[in-house]
Amino acid sequence: MLDGTTLSILTAKFLISMLIFIRISGIFITAQFFGSTGIPVHLKFMLGIILTVSVAAPFWNEQPQIDFHLWNLVLLVFKEILVGMIIGFSANMVMWAARFAGGLIDFEMGFQAAAIFDQEQGAPTLVGEFYFLIAMMIFLMINGHHYVIETLFFSIKAVPLTTFTISEATVVVLIKFVSSVLMLGLKISAPIILSLFCTNLVLALLARMAPQTNIFMLSFQIKIGVGLVMLFLTVPMVVLVIKYAMSSIQHELMNMLLTLNPENVVR
Repeated sequence: MLDGTTLSILTAKFLISMLIFIRISGIFITAQFFGSTGIPVHLKFMLGIILTVSVAAPFWNEQPQIDFHLWNLVLLVFKEILVGMIIGFSANMVMWAARFAGGLIDFEMGFQAAAIFDQEQGAPTLVGEFYFLIAMMIFLMINGHHYVIETLFFSIKAVPLTTFTISEATVVVLIKFVSSVLMLGLKISAPIILSLFCTNLVLALLARMAPQTNIFMLSFQIKIGVGLVMLFLTVPMVVLVIKYAMSSIQHELMNMLLTLNPENVVR
């Protein structure tokens, strides 16, 4: 038989582990690599248990006392899954920027013409998926999945289980995240968009010089050809830009986690 003190200690450790598991589940729901549909659900569950034991054990005695009131536990569960989803979404920023850049290029090259006639089709952008796969390979090459786990461990220190606040600094960092996605997408797509703009300009001049030529039908093949040539010529530049952006996003994510703790904001 366990005495009351031992039972209370075991219950507190179990509760801390469950809250950390919920935070990990938030990451698995939103992070592209960990939340991939290609990974079986039971494998994700086992990995979550392993990470929970690895992360929770050092913090069993460091976390503050938790009130066992029902509504308090509901708020803590909501807060933990929110923190996990923030980490997962932040890890996806560069990949979304790459997909956004590909969508812009697809629209200029004419690969998105099908969406004009059938907007409910939901066809993925070809170049967007190509850039997304490049970003995913770079993410794995620089051990980004290891960094997500490291960020999880850091988040337990930066945002304890009973501490959470959205301050002005948090809003500023989130705005920087959103703006960085837009700017990164424009940087990746800029060379190809500029080359296609010059192509349209040349075709417009050709249409003025030779009105009898069917420039509209000719433009489809020319724009696709120019776009594909520039696409493969700019792949090394895209790889360098994405790799640098992932390093910057990692630093910004650490700063955002610190802003979720009011004690860090005061300091």
